[in-house]
Amino acid sequence: ALLASCGGGGAASTVPVVPVVPPPPPVIALAVLPSAADVFADLPTDISISGGTPPYTAGSSNIVLVPSPAVTGSAAAGFKVTILAKSANVDTPVTVTIRDSLGATANVTLNVKATTLNNAVSVTPLSPTGTGCGTGICSGGDARVVVTAVLNGIKLTNRPIRFDVFQGDFRFVTPGTNAPVTSIVVNTDENGEAVVRMTVLVTAPTQVATLSSTDTVSGLVRRTNFNIVQQTNGAGILSILPSGTTTFTGGKPAVGQPAQCPFGGVVDHYIYGGTPPYVVVSPLPQYLSVFPSIVTTNGGSYRVSQSGCGTSTLIVTDALNRAIESPSVASVLGPAGDAPPPTVPPTIAVTPTTLTVGCGQTGTASVSGSGTFTATVSTAGVPAGSFTVTPTAGTIPGTISFTRNNGVPAASATSIVVNVTGATVVPVTITVPANCP
Repeated sequence: ALLASCGGGGAASTVPVVPVVPPPPPVIALAVLPSAADVFADLPTDISISGGTPPYTAGSSNIVLVPSPAVTGSAAAGFKVTILAKSANVDTPVTVTIRDSLGATANVTLNVKATTLNNAVSVTPLSPTGTGCGTGICSGGDARVVVTAVLNGIKLTNRPIRFDVFQGDFRFVTPGTNAPVTSIVVNTDENGEAVVRMTVLVTAPTQVATLSSTDTVSGLVRRTNFNIVQQTNGAGILSILPSGTTTFTGGKPAVGQPAQCPFGGVVDHYIYGGTPPYVVVSPLPQYLSVFPSIVTTNGGSYRVSQSGCGTSTLIVTDALNRAIESPSVASVLGPAGDAPPPTVPPTIAVTPTTLTVGCGQTGTASVSGSGTFTATVSTAGVPAGSFTVTPTAGTIPGTISFTRNNGVPAASATSIVVNVTGATVVPVTITVPANCP
């Protein structure tokens, strides 16, 4: 037998494909680095932020000493906050808290170190003094720079202070070799003063320059601005009136208030000579503001407005870059307010201080002065209920009543003393019968 078959189609089956879902990334705890640091006034300190869920915010426990910093950066470059503390008289702890978008927090414990460098850094021109440079340093001239290191009122001796050229065309002079350098370290002397000589480049144009002085032990930095004035350009060509220093004095404040700095004083300066227009620049615009900043005519004027205590000058440049320093504008503290009137002490007086009160009768006395009083029987042996004082306490002025009650014997007492006490003690003597019917 021959068996034959033909092929046929089989039944098809479908197997579902389950997608593979990757697990969520692990949550990394919010962290800061470093978590604790010593910081110094005017010296930036960076704190790195990692983990958590951005965006981040930052807050300070002492916004006066350490203003709340802004968070900068990106996920690719990393996030950070920059701490910039204010001056502190003593080492002060401050906490900066970093918070992510989910509410997680991380703390940075800061120790704001005490300020060691005196705010008053003096820059005194030496030679050549030149002409038309005013309180600024002429190009090609020298100056003496002094900074004082003080901690809690104690002058720090043999303290290394580093001076650096932060901005401007000047150099420091190395003792002995006279080599000009952009950075130099000088130790303080027995008076806590670090002294260095500074020289301005001969080719220096008129500018506002900045030097920095750093206490190398604590890392504290102070920056000081001063004027460099081109020595010959404006000499004998430009002039400004009125000449001499204009001084503003603070007004007298209210009673008991301390002396105040003046605000809002104005003076007009007039420019003569050179080639207009003139450009007027204030090196300290927060103290002296100028309007207009461009004077278009010979003999034209600009107005200077001051704010707060201090002394400064302006730089005036003509169309041919000839420059001159304006006369100084100074502002000083005014008188303190009058002393408050003396406090009038409380007083007390009682009228009358002797009374006669019969059985069942009431006598009164007036209390004058100020404050409060109490009235207490000082005579011993007066039975309860035989004699009544009303009220036993009150405010001044007031009235006190003394009553000899009927039917209650007063033992053998024929006079009763009541002490009225306020600012002083005033005894009141009341004559009464020993017995009442």
